[in-house]
Amino acid sequence: MHGGLRVLGVVLCLTLAGCGGFVGGTGPTEAVTPAPVPAPDPETVRIAPGLTEAGIDDADALARAHVTRLSNRSYTVDRRRLVETTEGTVRLRQHTRAEIAAGYDSYRAVRTVTGSTVTDRTARIRWADGRAVQWVTENGTTDRRIVADSRGIGGPPLPPRAALSFDPTYNQRFRILFGAVNVTDVSLTNEEVMQINRAPLYRVSTDGATDRGRVPLVGGDRVGGVSFTATVTPKGIVRSYALQYTVVRDGTRLRVTESVRYSDVGTTTVPSEESFPRRSQTGKPPRSD
Repeated sequence: MHGGLRVLGVVLCLTLAGCGGFVGGTGPTEAVTPAPVPAPDPETVRIAPGLTEAGIDDADALARAHVTRLSNRSYTVDRRRLVETTEGTVRLRQHTRAEIAAGYDSYRAVRTVTGSTVTDRTARIRWADGRAVQWVTENGTTDRRIVADSRGIGGPPLPPRAALSFDPTYNQRFRILFGAVNVTDVSLTNEEVMQINRAPLYRVSTDGATDRGRVPLVGGDRVGGVSFTATVTPKGIVRSYALQYTVVRDGTRLRVTESVRYSDVGTTTVPSEESFPRRSQTGKPPRSD
């Protein structure tokens, strides 16, 4: 427990001098000292919405705070997911990175997928000037199309965030994970970690999961070996988490590793459109609008 987190009661001693109980009275001076304010139970001290030093008491509140804090600030999110056999054969490797402007006024997202069970694929999407354009490269060919247009020209009139194929706040994933794992400690990170992030951070440590059935993204049998850690700001932004577990699927034991990291909160700059290919990698012009 950290003494700095406990609210200390301040006792104000009020001295009433030279004043009697009745008008014109000459009674003696009295010193009145209120009873001390008791310090709150350390087990219930909140260090972020939904968190206490003892653990998580409201995963929904933490997820809501995370979304609210990011809604009007720019940020960069980086998510990685690896599914491999215990012998080291990679079945799926997925990497998603997005730079988001405040209020989703503009953004860029890139997702790459590789592995023995999928076709290698890279998808890029950019929202700018009221339009979302997507480039998908697969089997050496890049295809371009308009995913959304706020004016309804060439694409459906979707709002910026709805044009993304994923939620960059990972709101629902946070709700599931923080509600499923068995939190054993919430404490301040070391000075080096706080210096890197230029802000205080709390580390959420766990010992397995209380509900292993909620951990996988897709169904599986005999989920085990659940390991989960996270860092959270005092205001409730989940700056990072790392998850690993094993699952038996179709008779094969797989190891799943997943991580999410938020950086440059409030200082992210969305890359320019020149970062994207303008022509098909086959040398043919991309599909027109």
